[in-house]
This record gives sequence, structure tokens and C-alpha cells, in this order.
Amino acid sequence: MDFTCPKDEDLHRLHLIANQNVEDSKGKGRHDEAVKEVVAGIATHGDAVVPPAKKPRRTRFKPMEGESMKPHPATDKDKNSTLVRCGLRLDGKFQSLEDVNKYRRSHVPKLGHGLEKVLSRPGVHWLQDPDTKEYNFDNYLESIPQVRDFAFDRLPGFVPSSQDTALISQARKAKCKYVGSTSSLTGILTQIYLLLSGEKLVNLNHLSEDFKTAPRFFTPGQRIPVSVILRNQNGVYTTDYDSSRDESNEDIILLPLGTLLEKFLTLPQNSFGKFLKSHTEADHPTLKDVHRYAKHGKFLMRSQLDCIDDSLPGTGVFDLKTRAISAIRHDVHNYRNYLDVGLATLTGRYGSFEEEYFDMIRAAFLEYSFQVRIGNMDGIFVAYHNTARIFGFQYVSLDEMDQCLFGRAGGGKPVFERCIWIMEMLYEQITKCFPKKSVMCTFEKRGRYLYTWVEPVENPNPNEPPPIVELRLSLTNIIYGKPTKGPIAVAVGTPWSLQYRLERFELEQQEIRERRERAYRRQECIATSLPDAEVTADPANKVSEEIITEPEIVTAPAEGAKGLLENAPPS
Repeated sequence: MDFTCPKDEDLHRLHLIANQNVEDSKGKGRHDEAVKEVVAGIATHGDAVVPPAKKPRRTRFKPMEGESMKPHPATDKDKNSTLVRCGLRLDGKFQSLEDVNKYRRSHVPKLGHGLEKVLSRPGVHWLQDPDTKEYNFDNYLESIPQVRDFAFDRLPGFVPSSQDTALISQARKAKCKYVGSTSSLTGILTQIYLLLSGEKLVNLNHLSEDFKTAPRFFTPGQRIPVSVILRNQNGVYTTDYDSSRDESNEDIILLPLGTLLEKFLTLPQNSFGKFLKSHTEADHPTLKDVHRYAKHGKFLMRSQLDCIDDSLPGTGVFDLKTRAISAIRHDVHNYRNYLDVGLATLTGRYGSFEEEYFDMIRAAFLEYSFQVRIGNMDGIFVAYHNTARIFGFQYVSLDEMDQCLFGRAGGGKPVFERCIWIMEMLYEQITKCFPKKSVMCTFEKRGRYLYTWVEPVENPNPNEPPPIVELRLSLTNIIYGKPTKGPIAVAVGTPWSLQYRLERFELEQQEIRERRERAYRRQECIATSLPDAEVTADPANKVSEEIITEPEIVTAPAEGAKGLLENAPPS
């Protein structure tokens, strides 16, 4: 249940009662009952009905930076902002995605060439054993066909959300107002997660000693500001990725190569050959993409289903990822210089599969985990290559990604539910900035806030620069009735409520434009000049020192977590 800005004393009573009841019951049920009772009293009667209670065993929580936890109206400190929305979202109110369509499992592709055995055996599978020189799979897979030889026009091709009539139709049937695909939404969810978690460090405990001192924060590419376009289509807002500030994609070999390799790994050799330009007959197979449509409130999300195997749990669906070696990803325009560079060992700091896995944890696992959850998948199948040769394969389950990102298997589910809810809440406010208009949006997590800049696609006054609205979101994680740091909230499996505050800045348009332009410059800088894996983000967007030095929490039993949180400093 949400409520708007209760009085200080009411919110304080809520936390004290929730605190006391959790102490008495040491469980989620009593915690939720106490919180619901107080919130219901505030929302219905304007005042909480507080039952007789013993003297609290704990002293009052320390206020955050000397201020109340309650969202408050503009003050001298933030006189340039106007409160748009604030409240407390209870732990039990966050929801999972709901299927709105049924797809035919028989239409989802399957792995070919004996690759399905990778799914049941953890770890890396060499294509060719480096010691015996024997092939573990068909040696046909070793040499990757050239992109210039592939007939991409024979494939369905990617359809943006705004052009997907089936998606928009499903949204109207499901009474959804906002839609988007995984490619257009995962960047927004990443920015929200960085705010929610306080840029929690990743978990590298399962890697070899070579990575004991390796950096554990996300790469600059993961923290890059993200821009999208919300197009109003008769009341349904579709989300398209805004690539207007990206460098030209014509020379980015990895984009078309990923599409090529998806077919290379799933189609029989003779069927794949019919998609090469050298095959001039018109008897190539007609392929159709299969999608899952999932609903959250007024939001409908589309996820392409790459592959399926009945041996996997759940839906049996998984994502295909083709991962170029680090040297190429950091110098993609000169990829031809690295065609003789390979992966020589399983473990080690450089030139190994483990190095690529480590890089995926910091640079890709967060977005991969969002994509997998939107598609209700089990995990990802990774093919490691250098654009000319494939070296090996690995299957990474969603639980394994959760362990790397959040410190425990299953830890991503509550994180995802909160990020999805926050995104929907932001969309509701964004579309009110310029009602019934298509808008361009840029999201950037900086410091303790998530900034959103909103600008109409069509300038209402061509003689002046288009107007821009700047929104600022702040979050407070609440566990056991106390404000809790993001890394701890994400890592422990306890009831976790969320307090939020969304403001609109009332600054001069020129100042707002300059702030947005700075985000654009950071966007362009990272997009056009990928840094080395060891380089951190620029000082304006770097992770705070206290977060970097905070120890990793791998697991936290329900009983032990309580003592940990009691001593945790406020957010």
C-alpha cells in the first residue's frame, strides 16, 4: 500500500511498532501485520490507531543526516524542487510478472550440433581440447562464417516496440499503458538498480586466487546514462532505445555477428547454408521470432525467446549470448588485429575463460539477469569467440548470476520486483510532464539520486529550444523498521520495504539543459571510447569510497541478519 507523506510522528510509530513486532515474532508475518495496521490507520483515518505496547526494547533509530525519514515539502535546502510523489511501498506489495500470452514451445529453437550437453554440465566446455587436440563438438563450429557472406534480409529482423503491432495490440487487450522490449528497458532497470543497491559490489568469492584483488564494482559501460523515446500511440506509450548519440553501428561487427551466431548454433548445417548469399535459391526456411509478453500493473514487456531445452527446470527457455574476447570488446573497430588471439587456459588473470567470466560479471550479468527474468528463462548459454573462431561454451543459470551479483541464489527476485515497480512509477510521472505527447527521456544515477530528463519529441515552439523537465528520485531501504544501506538490503533475505521521494526541479531552462548535456557527454564519451577493464568511471560518476570498501555479504541467515542490521549505519 502506498500513502502520501504521513506525519513525522505517524511514520515514526510505524517503524517502532514494526520493529517491536519483528523482535517478538522474528518473522515476516507479524512484521507485515504491524506495518499494515499502522499504514491502514493513516490512510483511512488520517491518524494511526496504535495498540497498547510494551516499552520498545530499542532506542529510536538514528535519523538520516540529522533529518526525519519522512519525505518532506521543499525547504530552503531544496527550494528549487517541488515534491511530485512520495510514500512507503511495503514488502508484501511488490509483485512478479504475469504472463499474458501463450507461445508454442515447438516454435522456440533448440541447440544443434550436440551442444545440449553443455546445459547439464557446469563449467566451460572446450570446443577443442587443448591437450589432446580432440574436438568435443563438431569441428564445423570452429570457423565462424563471415558477416559479409550472410543474407540478413532472409531473417525476420528486429522490430522496435513502436513498430510492433502485435505488442501494441497485446497491450490494449491487457489494459496496459506502457510497453517495451528487453533491449529498451534493461538500461533503465540498470540505472534504477544502481540507486537501489548503492552500487553494491559484485561477489567474486568463487573465482580463483588470481582475482582476489580484482575490482568488484561495475564497469563504466554498465553505469552509462541511458536514453529512450516514449512514443504515444493513441494512449499506449512504446519504448524505443534512443541511439542518436551512439557512434555509427555500421562498423560494429559484434551486432550482426550475434544474430549470425544464433542461427549458426541452432540450425543444422544444411539449413544454415541456405542463409548464406552463395545460396541463390528461394528455398531457405521461413523463421519467426517467438516472444513472451509479461505484464506488471500497467506495463507490458516483450522478451524474445532464443532457445529451449526440456531438460532445464521451469519453462526450459534460455538466452543465447555470443561473447567476444575482452581485447576485441575494448577495441572493437580494430577487431581484425585480434583474430589470432585466443583463450589458452581455463583459469588465470589474463587470456583465460575465467577472465571473460569475470568481465561478464562486472559488465553484463546485471542486464542479462533482467533479460532472463523478463523472459521467465532459466539462464544463458555463452559461446566464447574472437569473431573468427569459437573457443568454447558455458551455461550460466539465473541462480549462478544471482550469486555473483547479489551474494545469494534467488536474491535477484526481490531486486527485480522493486526495480520494475520503480520503473512503472517513473513512467507514470514522465508521461504527465507533457500529457499525450511523445517524449525523449534520459536516465542517470549520480550520487544518491536517479535523475530523469524529459523533453517532448515535437517542439511546441519552434522559435525556442524545446522545454525540458528534470525529475530526481531518492530511495530509502527499510528493514526491521530502520533505514538500511543498499548493499545490505540487496544481500540479505529479509522483509524489505521501500521509501521513495520523487521531486521536480524548478530551475531555469538553461541550467536544466546544461545538466542534461553533461549526461549526454558522459554517454558519448563511454560509447565512443570503451575504457580498459581496470579503469573506473569518471569522478562525477564514480562509486563512493564507502561503498567500494564495504565488505561483501554472501549469505545472511534470518536469525543472524538481525544483529547485522542493528549495527548498520543509516543510509
